[in-house]
Amino acid sequence: MKYTSSMQNKFLRFSILSISLGVFISLKSFSISQNTSTSPYSSYGFGERDGLDHAIFAGLGNTTITYFDSTTLNFFNPASYNTIAKGQPIFSTGISSRLSLYKEGNNTNFSKAILLNHFSMGLSFAKHFGLAFGLKPFSRRGYEFFTKELLVTDSVQHTYLGSGSTNEAFLGVSSNLFKFKNSQLAIGGNVGYVFGTLINERRSNLIGSTAGGIDQKTLKINAFHYELGMYYKQALNKRNSFTISAVVEPSQVFNSYQQINLFSSKFIDNSLYYNKLDSTDFVKGSIKIAPSSTIGINYAFKFKDIKKETQIRNSEISFHSSFNKTNWSSYRSNFANVESNLNYKNTDKLTFGIQYIPEVSFLGQAGISNFFETIRYRAGYYQYSLPIVVNGLTLTDIGASLGFGIPIRIQKSLSSVNLGFTYGKRSNGVKTDLNEQYYGINLSVVFAPANFERWFVKRKLD
Repeated sequence: MKYTSSMQNKFLRFSILSISLGVFISLKSFSISQNTSTSPYSSYGFGERDGLDHAIFAGLGNTTITYFDSTTLNFFNPASYNTIAKGQPIFSTGISSRLSLYKEGNNTNFSKAILLNHFSMGLSFAKHFGLAFGLKPFSRRGYEFFTKELLVTDSVQHTYLGSGSTNEAFLGVSSNLFKFKNSQLAIGGNVGYVFGTLINERRSNLIGSTAGGIDQKTLKINAFHYELGMYYKQALNKRNSFTISAVVEPSQVFNSYQQINLFSSKFIDNSLYYNKLDSTDFVKGSIKIAPSSTIGINYAFKFKDIKKETQIRNSEISFHSSFNKTNWSSYRSNFANVESNLNYKNTDKLTFGIQYIPEVSFLGQAGISNFFETIRYRAGYYQYSLPIVVNGLTLTDIGASLGFGIPIRIQKSLSSVNLGFTYGKRSNGVKTDLNEQYYGINLSVVFAPANFERWFVKRKLD
């Protein structure tokens, strides 16, 4: 007997990598020209961390840390990487969009944001270990709004603009602490490097004039970041099981750099005509991010097998819920020995999700399962508070979601296309204050090799 690598296996690996890279480049090129955020609240701190969602978890009400299996790469809970099927690495990428209608009094404004959600790969190795790496968004800034100031004889208009984003390149590892027939305990962690540039800008001009002044503040972040996760899974019997998950993001200090520029211009809407009046070099400072902790539970129930003609249907329903607490009051920024905490308030986030799979073993039933029996149907609800206080009242975000996981039924692979839709409202409860009504449309694609073309497997040839 001789061991050799399959030429088809190599070709399939190359094809998946090529397709993944092509999708990544296409999505990245498409999203570069788009706004990554439209919220005025992204002007605070280092931008907005919520608002654009992963398609798989968006369908579950953004319950992110409790859902993982061999078909999903869940980088929100780094303990989950060892649940990826042996020899079947997962390539995952996606794009998220958000359509927002802002209303304040009688004024309304429609805006849209779009962003490459992630690009990542995960695989299991050895007997109890899993590994993942990739690139994902960390925070975003994007807004534009106006105010008017009445002078003695004239009026001045101030235009406030924000742009930029930060991303995180991450590497994560997970391992079982123990794994028995009916119970399993695993831990894991992500280590990442956060980088990017965020800009706040104010343009001021007399109404009716194109000339004016520009005050621009630029923030650059280059820092390491980490988070820890765990899960405990317990099978109660053949049909019932539950999983308890937890993720902790400790308080961390980010190295940051800030620069302030003052310009004058005869056309304040065109940077080509900016004349620099004053400028500071980038001043090194620090941002202390808020510590966050999330705990969640997943309960799964497998229905009694139902015989349908020549098919035995294996259906499953699972319930997901999580609670997050973020201590935003500990947020600090310090530049040139001037400390600021922005008066953030601590936040809570509560999520609920449900998933129904008509046929769990659709790979084994590929020849006789119809299309709708293989889809994963998801729905969810969420509500959480924002750290920002407007007119003495806390902002809240409440929404509902719907999602579908559609397997790509080619050569019995774990590949899939996932759609997630959200609808929600952000407000402080006062109708005359700024309110946001939004729709989220999210897409993710998962690539995996076919079941008979597993990676890292030596083949026997007679």
